[in-house]
Amino acid sequence: MLRTRMLAFALVGLLFAGNAAAQDWFGVRSGYPLGVTLHYGVGNALGNGADLRISGRLVASSGGVRFGLAADALLNVFVDGPIDAYVGAGPSIEFGPGRADLGVQGLVGGQFRFAQVGLPQLGVFAEGSVGASLSLSGGSARIPTFGAALGFNWFF
Repeated sequence: MLRTRMLAFALVGLLFAGNAAAQDWFGVRSGYPLGVTLHYGVGNALGNGADLRISGRLVASSGGVRFGLAADALLNVFVDGPIDAYVGAGPSIEFGPGRADLGVQGLVGGQFRFAQVGLPQLGVFAEGSVGASLSLSGGSARIPTFGAALGFNWFF
């Protein structure tokens, strides 16, 4: 567990140091499954129009709380003024009482930026995801898994 935390902090540190000119963002989201996620995104980290988002989350389900880390590659598919739509995919890992799960997900989302009211840094978004999860601690696979989220981003 300590190694996972150290790796996550190292990745976030490299993102901060290696991409000072990009449009980065920090955000928070919540939804289904019940939980809260903090994320940090780096614009164009994976190429022109392909962003990288690193997330840490706490999820409450099945009578317990799990901690997870995820990385998503995001690609803008539509941009029109303050509205953009994106698709993405990435792996995740979650740890909880007596279990560890490795997952992969695909997602689709949309965001609205508040540039017209003088807050171009603020964005509100909604996204849905579908994926699969495999237990690394002797449990079974869950196929498919579903998620939905609503959140806020702050761009800098």
